[in-house]
Amino acid sequence: MVELANLVRWEWFKLQRRWMPWILLAVLVLVTQLSILGAWFAFNLSGNFANSFPSDAGSRLQALDLDCGDILEGRGPSVSRLQGPGVSQAQAEEMLREMEDACRRQRESRQRLLGETYSLITPPGSVALAVGAGQSIGFILAAILTASVMGVEHSWGTVRPLLVRGVERWQMLASKLAMLALVIAAAFLVIGVLATISGLLLRGFISGAEGLVNNYSWGNVAETTAKAWFTTLPAAALVCLVVVVTRSTTAGIGIGFVYYILEPIVVAISTGFFDRFQGVRDFLLVYNIGAFMAAGGTTEGGNPVFSIGAGAGGAPGEMQSFLVIAAYTLVLGGVAFYLFHRRDIPGATRS
Repeated sequence: MVELANLVRWEWFKLQRRWMPWILLAVLVLVTQLSILGAWFAFNLSGNFANSFPSDAGSRLQALDLDCGDILEGRGPSVSRLQGPGVSQAQAEEMLREMEDACRRQRESRQRLLGETYSLITPPGSVALAVGAGQSIGFILAAILTASVMGVEHSWGTVRPLLVRGVERWQMLASKLAMLALVIAAAFLVIGVLATISGLLLRGFISGAEGLVNNYSWGNVAETTAKAWFTTLPAAALVCLVVVVTRSTTAGIGIGFVYYILEPIVVAISTGFFDRFQGVRDFLLVYNIGAFMAAGGTTEGGNPVFSIGAGAGGAPGEMQSFLVIAAYTLVLGGVAFYLFHRRDIPGATRS
């Protein structure tokens, strides 16, 4: 274990001196910060209390230049003002009640929307939003990073010299994967810290948030972060296997990217034509990742913990999704270890 820990430290020493991981981290930070900024803009835009009235009263209210704020604050039109040709007093009274009910429902809906958006701007909700946004592209970024780490040794031709110096094959591969798992966890920690800071800063530029509370807890954030980290591990295992087989960084990145994009498309098309394919769908990797992120905890307001790429209705349960993701990770990683142990190691490939 000591030797493995030293190898992990050596892998990190090599990785931090390359541009690739820092570029990927910058992309991750940019995407997550833009998601928080987008929620802040959405909160400001949803502050307008727009007119929303029954269709039979819309033209009259527009002529009276009234809105829901006026109606709910007692400055609404009188029954006599709503009366006109073909509109009796009873109809005018009913119209006024419908307008008040519509405006009340609109205000409740608006407050609920503002509360949900406010929770995604300020901590700890901003962290959950950032981690969810990071998870949505985490599979692809993890695939790129893994291909770079695994393939560069083959392209440089440094695998064979390392093995000759006494490093066992399983230790070499395990140290790379362990380092990648730690780096991915550190990346989510970084975007979480930055999301906390940006959320605190944006809270000072929010107006009209009186009475609103953040429905998220730090427990929700911890759950979302753990799930996001766990769902990126299959990407590392898949790309590791591809690079071991092909000894090519390009093949690792290409297959990882294509699989992540292609599976949802195939699922959508196949389930539309074949009912039996729904049983197969429940055991596919990307589909279970979406279901796993969508399942589980709720906020204090009763809403599901924020996630991107949630599974559709009838998706596998949380435990099934967890087991499927774990199985993919272990099987892909196990095959990669087996092939790496059995195959000959060539010289530099420059691919």
